[in-house]
Amino acid sequence: MTEATASAASGRSRSSRSPTPTPYYTNLYIRLLRAYDHDQAEFRSIFYNMLLGIDAPFLLVLSACSLNDPDENEKIEAIGREIDRYYSLLQLQDAYDSNRFADSLYRISEKIRNNSVDTFRAAFNAELTAMISARRNVDGAEPLSYAAFRQSGINLNIRFKRYFFARIDEFLAEKMKVNPKHPIRPLVSNNGHVNGFHVEHILSRNEENMELFDGDEERFEQERNRLGAILLLKGRDNISSSNEPYQEKLKSYANTLHWNETLLADSYKSKLDMRDLMITYDLELMPLAQFGPNEVEDRHRLPLRLAEVIWS
Repeated sequence: MTEATASAASGRSRSSRSPTPTPYYTNLYIRLLRAYDHDQAEFRSIFYNMLLGIDAPFLLVLSACSLNDPDENEKIEAIGREIDRYYSLLQLQDAYDSNRFADSLYRISEKIRNNSVDTFRAAFNAELTAMISARRNVDGAEPLSYAAFRQSGINLNIRFKRYFFARIDEFLAEKMKVNPKHPIRPLVSNNGHVNGFHVEHILSRNEENMELFDGDEERFEQERNRLGAILLLKGRDNISSSNEPYQEKLKSYANTLHWNETLLADSYKSKLDMRDLMITYDLELMPLAQFGPNEVEDRHRLPLRLAEVIWS
């Protein structure tokens, strides 16, 4: 056999073999990297994972997709969506533990390996309820409850607070058929910029507000840090209104983010899309001319309802 004949025979032999999985999974990994780093409408949930600093989609998507998987696109988006929901609901209920979270991803990986999309929610829900149950020392905890959510905000990390309100603002813009006030990335990742977005306390630390809580400083600090009593403002706006009475702060919330503007009466005047939003999603949004303990409690229930809708 000549060298050319041997080479041709070898080529025929290689071409007749089944394709190795390596090129498929390499290409899939590259697709994930692009979706992770760039905001793509098709794989928006993977971009959300990046904003949260979670690299779990690389493990779970590669596990869920079989060789040349015909449902690849659907699985990528579904995995990103389930990771976002899982992590966010744990955070909102003060049930997140980084070590347990990491361990749970391997169990989820086994359950969804080469499986269909309709199995994903059950796999994630099993870990979600187990972690919340362990945190609350109860059996069969709900995926999201007000009892677990009630103090949410006090122990949340700053990045997640920014992410949470960025998602709310994005949701409001979509449902009211208006443009977002800002792209989501700078809302979440301020990178230490003075004029980046910062967490704003609606209740300034002053004597007037302290009196609303009977001078109880510990209670005042807890209440002013709940999700119902904070929002996002650009750094300079936040600094300029830092110690103002609530009535003055309201003025600085105009033309900022959609969520901030729900405190203002002008946001409801002849706004049919706002009315439809409230009816469709059972949202008890209302302008607030004053802000004290009752308003904190009422306002705090709204993020819970929005979380139920966004992460349904």
